[in-house]
Amino acid sequence: MEKRRLAANLLLGALLFVAVLHTVLAVFVFETGLADVGALFVGVAVVGLFVVNL
Repeated sequence: MEKRRLAANLLLGALLFVAVLHTVLAVFVFETGLADVGALFVGVAVVGLFVVNL
């Protein structure tokens, strides 16, 4: 695996983790209504991982 691909995977994986955590906290703990923002970032991270690993 190339170093750039590995770096992109790690970065997008970290973004995905933070987005899922943000979404779960926004929905179940704080009930702030910011779940849409978390869902958007989850979608961006998943699409990014898909594109990087084609």
